[in-house]
Amino acid sequence: MMEHSIIFPLPLSIHIGFVVISVILLMLCYKKRKYTYELYMLVGIVSTLFIYVCKEKPYFYILGLEEMILLALTIVDMAKVSKAAAAAEKAEQDAAENTSETDTEETDPDETAEKGDTDKSE
Repeated sequence: MMEHSIIFPLPLSIHIGFVVISVILLMLCYKKRKYTYELYMLVGIVSTLFIYVCKEKPYFYILGLEEMILLALTIVDMAKVSKAAAAAEKAEQDAAENTSETDTEETDPDETAEKGDTDKSE
């Protein structure tokens, strides 16, 4: 039977497994997308292992503060990425609308017929 820590609800072996899997997945995500918040999450997850290093209260408070700061940085950075993605999507839609309007204007058969009539009368 696995022994549970009083300090942390997960057994150490399961916690290490969780951390290893999380680090691998976040490294792959960062390699693909290059978002800074993925690095913040990576550091936060790895630093949870420090809970086993020292049993003194000040270290728990320092670790808790570090985790809150990393969480705040992650949320702020995710919001920036989300805003930038929304702005890029809107710009892409605007560009697509402008392109379709230009295509419609260039291939309008009524305009072509009118232009041809004007050229013949001159």
